[in-house]
Amino acid sequence: MLKEYLSQEKLVQSVLTVEELESLARNRDSLNLMMGLTFDKGQPLDMLKYSLFIMSLSDIIAKEGATVNSNWLIADHFIVDINKDASALEARKQVDKRIGFLQKLNEVYAGNIGFVLSSKLSKRDEYQNNLDRLLEEAKINPEFKRLVLNAVPKERRDNPNALIYPFAELATIQTMDTDIKVGPPYEVFYDGPAREFSPIVGFKKYVAIHLTRGFPFGNPDIPEGVSEEIEAFGILPYKITSKGLADYRIDPINDSLEKVASLIEETTDQRSLVDLLVILNQSKQRLGVKSENVYPTDLRELKDQATSSYTEYVHKPLRG
Repeated sequence: MLKEYLSQEKLVQSVLTVEELESLARNRDSLNLMMGLTFDKGQPLDMLKYSLFIMSLSDIIAKEGATVNSNWLIADHFIVDINKDASALEARKQVDKRIGFLQKLNEVYAGNIGFVLSSKLSKRDEYQNNLDRLLEEAKINPEFKRLVLNAVPKERRDNPNALIYPFAELATIQTMDTDIKVGPPYEVFYDGPAREFSPIVGFKKYVAIHLTRGFPFGNPDIPEGVSEEIEAFGILPYKITSKGLADYRIDPINDSLEKVASLIEETTDQRSLVDLLVILNQSKQRLGVKSENVYPTDLRELKDQATSSYTEYVHKPLRG
């Protein structure tokens, strides 16, 4: 059942590796699962995809015999202290709203995903010890440093602080005693190298799962460079303002049903609508409604099914 769930090609892009996860589910009494995310002023629909996936994966693993302790890692100190993207006060307000949204998803769709703030976790002695081990290894082991740099985007590798973000992320993952990490497609470029260099410092080699790309709705005029990034990795699931496309994203907490219906109607990229139906089928299943993972190929059918299913299985449950 686990392998079948992970083989849904419209939902799961890659698993490093299925065999490792099956072994963990069979041989361990409990597993720790996490997904890290940043945030902004909105609540993207794409977060349902990840929330519902984590909920269902946890239930399936539990049937294999291992309980799953799932957590969101809210990367507030990465935003404020490392990336310098927001003031602490602004970040706090956005964090509270994001947690409220994710907690609502727990309540509506029968989930039990907890919350960890990176700002609190990074103050723990264990986190600092893990970070120090990574920094020390980078000083004495050129091969280790090379492997870590492979996880850094090429344009940032010459930056003197290029290692800080991947080290902070790996120290966080280790401090959370992570067995399974879930994330968007682009994180494969971090997780692949991280799985190689983690054992060098005695860290756990976690299983990494990456879900499929999401796409904007409507018919936006996207600059060529941005379009290439979206083709490669999709839109960032947890930041609604990513790539300047907030007007072409769905916010189930703040958007009216009329706005969502209009966006769906204006959508020309079938991939956006199929991905939406993937999310809506997950929603139906979590609400106890039988759903087949079969998707129309006709654009009109896609739009009609997306609008009606969004109304019934997302808008009404979340907004009453």
